[in-house]
Amino acid sequence: MVTRGFSSGRRPPTDDDARIPPGQYLEQGFPVLSAGPTPRVRTEDWFFTLKHGPRPIKKWNWAEFNALPLTKMTRDIHCVTAWTKFDTPWQGVLVDDILADAGVEPPTGFTLAHAFDG
Repeated sequence: MVTRGFSSGRRPPTDDDARIPPGQYLEQGFPVLSAGPTPRVRTEDWFFTLKHGPRPIKKWNWAEFNALPLTKMTRDIHCVTAWTKFDTPWQGVLVDDILADAGVEPPTGFTLAHAFDG
């Protein structure tokens, strides 16, 4: 005798299952999570600084940064809070383009970023 749980209890695997890392779940919406209130920074006060250790290499203001090449792509996002969102459109400035504008060869495969609010 075969009970229902043994014959149809699990759903068949889908192509999406291979795209979701272990421990993640598929999110249809777009959750926005923040550690605190969203900081309000005037574009006149905004800047982006590239450093090598403590040494500044180049600094861009808002207009200069937005003049860098803009790249558009579609990627899956896997958040550390366990959600995954497939096929998310994104646009922005690639780290490679920032480094090229500063005349810097990519030093390593790692980057450490600091934000406005720490």
